[in-house]
Amino acid sequence: MDKQTRYTELVAKRKKCRLCASHGLTNPSACQNGAFDRSGHIGPWTQWQGNLDADLMVVAQDWGGVDYFIDHKGLEEDTNTTNKKTCDLLSSIGISIQLPRQSKSPALFFTNSVLCLRPGRLTGPTKPQWFHNCSTNFLRPQVELVNPKVVVTLGHMAYRSLLKAYSLQPKPRMREAVQEIVRLPGGNLLVPVFHPGNNGTRSRSFENQKADWQRVRVALDGKAELTGSA
Repeated sequence: MDKQTRYTELVAKRKKCRLCASHGLTNPSACQNGAFDRSGHIGPWTQWQGNLDADLMVVAQDWGGVDYFIDHKGLEEDTNTTNKKTCDLLSSIGISIQLPRQSKSPALFFTNSVLCLRPGRLTGPTKPQWFHNCSTNFLRPQVELVNPKVVVTLGHMAYRSLLKAYSLQPKPRMREAVQEIVRLPGGNLLVPVFHPGNNGTRSRSFENQKADWQRVRVALDGKAELTGSA
């Protein structure tokens, strides 16, 4: 099967998934009878950047809560701090993309390690089971389908989820993880970085985050010095 067919099947599988329903998550397809889950993409963030042939995949933690999803009709906002800072960080390594409401031609692939919706609004507590279920059933398959040169994970939970989906051992702290570049079993390079949202900036200055992203540029250029491998 071609990529689009495989992707369509993976999206259909996600829409039917209820593995985390008993753990407090709501599938976008079950929210408002799926009124805002009709884009044909695996999750809301992928509507912004969903190029199945992308060289670069960016994986964030989770998209948000049910109330936020309904209020925003399942769409990304240009004013979202994570979105704006992700654009700035990409620009710092020579990759220019438009903000979500302006973007027309996606060049990258964005996704979340948890695809369903938490209770509440944009931010809130998470549960380990959400990441285990979603990364095994959906995150690793997305990496294998898109097969990008480089996968960037935003924050420790996304980094940890992806490595565990491959049965690999993550570093216990983000300050250790951000020092490494790991080759995944399929040959993709994993570059962990701090989350660029408000909480991540409190942990690591934005200038230091820009320096961290230079490792992404090096990996894309095929000049990475690996510090870990499968």
